[in-house]
Amino acid sequence: MKKSSILILLLSFTMIVFAQQKPIVKTQPVKPTEQPVEVPSGKFVGMLFNDASYIVQEPLSSNPIQTESGKNAFLFRRATIGYEHTFNKNVDAKIEYDANGNAFQQGFIDIRNIVSMLDVKIGLMQTLSSEVTEKIWDYRSLEASVLDRKGYTNEFDMGMTFTGKMNVQGSMYARLAVYNGNGLLPENNKLKKLAFVAGDWFDKSSVMEVYADYENLPNGKSTINGKLFYGMSSSKMAFGVEGFYRLERKMGATGGDRNPVGGSLYSWFEMAKALRAVARVDVIDNDLAITTSGYREIYLNVGIDYMPVADVHLIPNLIYGKQLKKGTSSEIADRIEARLTAAVYLR
Repeated sequence: MKKSSILILLLSFTMIVFAQQKPIVKTQPVKPTEQPVEVPSGKFVGMLFNDASYIVQEPLSSNPIQTESGKNAFLFRRATIGYEHTFNKNVDAKIEYDANGNAFQQGFIDIRNIVSMLDVKIGLMQTLSSEVTEKIWDYRSLEASVLDRKGYTNEFDMGMTFTGKMNVQGSMYARLAVYNGNGLLPENNKLKKLAFVAGDWFDKSSVMEVYADYENLPNGKSTINGKLFYGMSSSKMAFGVEGFYRLERKMGATGGDRNPVGGSLYSWFEMAKALRAVARVDVIDNDLAITTSGYREIYLNVGIDYMPVADVHLIPNLIYGKQLKKGTSSEIADRIEARLTAAVYLR
């Protein structure tokens, strides 16, 4: 009995010793997931558009059926410098000065998700009429979008824009803007311009928008613009088409209404590395309601874009303008201009 007790004690002692010699595995504490720190960042931006222009022919002011030629000039059409600053993923701001126009071109703060699925932009900004259109056209260095070219809308204006996103990705959206209505000029009345757009980016390369604006003017005058736009782009090509309808209340020659309509079709495509072909045509009727007078305009711009490095463009281009008379209006000679446009972007 004593021998059995001694054996049990020895066995128990041995187990205790080995248990004490076994290394203890320490459990590492679970660290909370660290969120990346958002570091504010900024960059300088700008653009420079230069032209060397030669007038092949244009109508004489004294007699539009006859032409003159030979006028030539070097000129700036746009020279801007600015700064963009990103505070965090939801807030950024931009200020940009146009030396050619001797005025600020943009100056705004953009707040995304100010409440869920709603963004707001406040200040001097690109308007809803051209913001998406020019992303597809991508050749503002050659010409503004059709509504801006005709002076029916402003490329930039002072106001507020609200953007409501219809899905999480933000590809479907509706936007409402309130502008002064005077572009880069100071406000001079008590009235405001309202603009609305609804759009859908079907994928990363194609978009459709429906646009409308309304501006109440002094003396009972008002304007309404409506536009339908579709565009698609890739690294090799782009295509865009837009049609517009405009109603000008009490703004006709005799105090009646005026109804310009028209559209624009444009494209560029890569012919070889660093070489693109660019073409655009605008067709506009200055008053759809009148068939016995006035004009229908055809504007054509074609060019070759050579890019020696990214964001530097040398574009020889030709502009052709024709006024098709309606009814008894006088004939107007065609206008032809040859240009070498140099465009540089800092972005």
